[in-house]
Amino acid sequence: MSVINRMLRDLDQRQKTEHKVAGAPAAAAPTPFPWVWLLGGFVIAAIAVVAVVLILQQREPMAEPVAAEPAVVEQPPESEIKAAVPEPEAEPLVEPELEPTTTVAELEPQPTPTPAPETPAEPELAVTEPAPPEATEEAKGTMQVEQVQLSPAELAEVKLKQAREAMQAGERERAGSLFEQVIALAPEHIDARSELAAYWYGRGRISDALAVLEQGLQLRPQQPRWLLLYARILFNGAAYGSLLSVLEQMPLQAAESEELMQLRAAAANEQQQFSAAAQDYQWLAERENAARWWLAAAVAYEDAEQPEQALNAYQRALASDDLNADGRRYAAQRLQVLGGQ
Repeated sequence: MSVINRMLRDLDQRQKTEHKVAGAPAAAAPTPFPWVWLLGGFVIAAIAVVAVVLILQQREPMAEPVAAEPAVVEQPPESEIKAAVPEPEAEPLVEPELEPTTTVAELEPQPTPTPAPETPAEPELAVTEPAPPEATEEAKGTMQVEQVQLSPAELAEVKLKQAREAMQAGERERAGSLFEQVIALAPEHIDARSELAAYWYGRGRISDALAVLEQGLQLRPQQPRWLLLYARILFNGAAYGSLLSVLEQMPLQAAESEELMQLRAAAANEQQQFSAAAQDYQWLAERENAARWWLAAAVAYEDAEQPEQALNAYQRALASDDLNADGRRYAAQRLQVLGGQ
């Protein structure tokens, strides 16, 4: 029984101890807060771990190829380097470099047999073919040089043609400028100076027209065309005295001499220089054998109080067949008057 008692006692003690251990949480029950905090900490830790895992999973695919690439790249170069190490050792053994020299030697003798008669023919054709373009270029150059090397007289003709074309096109100002350029190049150019004077006269710039002609007459005093234009402008401007002084001497053999003589005779008559006018009219009558000039000479002689010369001129006028009825009537009347004297 003692053994049993001992066992019971042991059991009792064990139960007491178990009750004490089991009772401890009951005593601690009124304070449950540590468990809540622990659970919250576990939850937060779990969430943090999950977040870290997710972040790592997102970053790992980006880092893996980078890590994989150098790993893949590093392994082959090592093998290649290892493989390349025996290659240079084999290259000097295999590379006496006879093959490239043989290829170069083979290439070098190839051009030497090629200089057949065909190759010289090709360069000859190449030389002859560019010759025509060179010739054309030289021809173009010569054309330009010819234009630059035109003499003043030739260049004046070119500009005169341009001036006339401009005048026909109605470009009068451009035409006048070109005429002036012609005169600057060729001061004695008859046509250019005459046309420029006519251009200024047509524009109403009479003084400019006279100045152009005066400059020309200083160079060539007896130029009949310039004299005629000058005399016309002076006569139309009633500058009779200037006209007579300009035409005091004039070329009688020129084609313009008859018109010049008419202008001088008319200017002398306006200046009451009847004797000079009568002589000029008689020159015209004898040159043209025209009755009207004999009649004009007779009137001028009569005004100059030279009756004998006047009678002779009237008779010559009546003897001509080209005198009209009025002229005949007047000449017959004057003959009766002068004959009665």
